[in-house]
Amino acid sequence: MGRPPLVDRDAIVRAALEIGFAKLSMSAVGQRLGASHSTLYRYFASRDALASAAIDRAVEAGDWPEPGGDWRSYLSALAWSYWDLYDAHPGLAAEVSGLRSTSRAMVALTNDAAVALLDFGFSARQAIVVQDMHAELVIQAFLSAPSGADDPPPEGDGRHTFSIVNGTRMRRAELIEPWLTLYDERIRAEFAAAVARDPREQFSSKLAILLDGVEALVGPADR
Repeated sequence: MGRPPLVDRDAIVRAALEIGFAKLSMSAVGQRLGASHSTLYRYFASRDALASAAIDRAVEAGDWPEPGGDWRSYLSALAWSYWDLYDAHPGLAAEVSGLRSTSRAMVALTNDAAVALLDFGFSARQAIVVQDMHAELVIQAFLSAPSGADDPPPEGDGRHTFSIVNGTRMRRAELIEPWLTLYDERIRAEFAAAVARDPREQFSSKLAILLDGVEALVGPADR
C-alpha cells in the first residue's frame, strides 16, 4: 500500500490555483488532493482565506515593472502585467472585483503603484484615482468571461487570453450582429469593428485614451 500524498500549505495553494478561482471550494481542493476537510482547515480557516493565499502566490509569481523612466511607460507596462496576471488565472478578476478576497501581495502591489506615481510627481489624490482607474480598466476585460472559462485549456494552448477574453468577444459579436441596424449609421461600422477586434488591440486603444487623460491631468510624462 503506497504512502498517502503529502498535503501541506504549499500543496493546497497549488491545488487552488490549478482549480481556478471561479470553481474554488474546500471540497474541490480536497477532492483534488485526496484530503479530508479537517486536513485543509488545519491550514486555512475558510475558502476565502485559501483564496487570499492563492492570490498572494499568483501576484508574487508575476513579472512586475520597476518604476523607472517616466510615468506613462510605467503605467503601460504595469497594465500589461495585470493583464497577464488575470490571463493566467481565470476567475481572479471576479474574485478581486467582487471584493470576495484580497491579499497582502495584492495590497502591496497597489500600494507600490500609487507610491511610484507619487515619486513621478502626482499628488496623493491623483495617484490613488489614477491607480484605481488603471486597475479597473484591466480587470473589466476579464469580468464577462463565460462560466465555463475556467476549464483548463488544451495542452500547449499557452495562456488563457483567447479562451476567455476572445471567447467572450466572439459571443458578444454573435449577440449584437442582428441588432446592428439599431445603431446610428455614423457609428455602426466602427461599433461592429470594435466588437470584432482582437481583445489586446482593443485594450491597447482604451489604455492609450486613459493615459492621454492622465497626461491632461498632470502634464506630459517627460516633464
